[in-house]
Amino acid sequence: MSPPRFYIPVEQWNSDAPVLEGDEAHHCISVMRRGVGDQVVVFDGAGRHAQAQIISSNGKRLELKFIHLHQTPPPSVTITLLQAIPKGANMELIIEKAVELGVNEIVPVMTERTVVKLDAKEALKKREKWQRIALETCKQCGQDWLPRVHAPQQFDGVWNQLPAHELRLVAALQPDALGLKAILSSKPQSALIAIGPEGDFTPAEYASARAQGCLPLSLGPIVLRVETAALCCLSVLSYEMRG
Repeated sequence: MSPPRFYIPVEQWNSDAPVLEGDEAHHCISVMRRGVGDQVVVFDGAGRHAQAQIISSNGKRLELKFIHLHQTPPPSVTITLLQAIPKGANMELIIEKAVELGVNEIVPVMTERTVVKLDAKEALKKREKWQRIALETCKQCGQDWLPRVHAPQQFDGVWNQLPAHELRLVAALQPDALGLKAILSSKPQSALIAIGPEGDFTPAEYASARAQGCLPLSLGPIVLRVETAALCCLSVLSYEMRG
């Protein structure tokens, strides 16, 4: 059985005297029941992970000794998910599965038909919660590169804050939408996929996405639920871009 994984942020990573503190130390000691002499794996979310041994513990802080240090190369392609926030816990599911599928950035947005309404304080809390979910997923699936989850924002104002992408797509029910095979002429190094809310993007929002270079992508004749659409798009994109 593989040792459990724990997170040490980049700014706290010290190869000479590694330390596990705060929530990660509590989880290691109180939940995973690890102590002096046990081995764990730690990672920094920026490609480094290390097999380590616990050499001391005071119940709140663990001092470690690295046994093997590894560097995982940065992703060869980057995929950004621009996701209209769905109802209930579906956003949590989408984030979890998006991380497992190798997404690099997740941008939650509120659209005209988004049921969830958030003020600035609530948006910050959501972002913190969703980033924690991304972190926990990285710990569980062995992902060494922690995706960034942006703070929720309005769809209309999001485009100026995003980097350029070789390929931009919007999942669309519109009649001129094409399948991914018809859209892809080569393997792009960066892509963005925009997924709408339960009631879909409005015509004005579709027009806005197209004006920002998004090509309408068809997911077939069956209308998919929001979470299914996101996972379908990400799975196919990951396969096509990384295969």
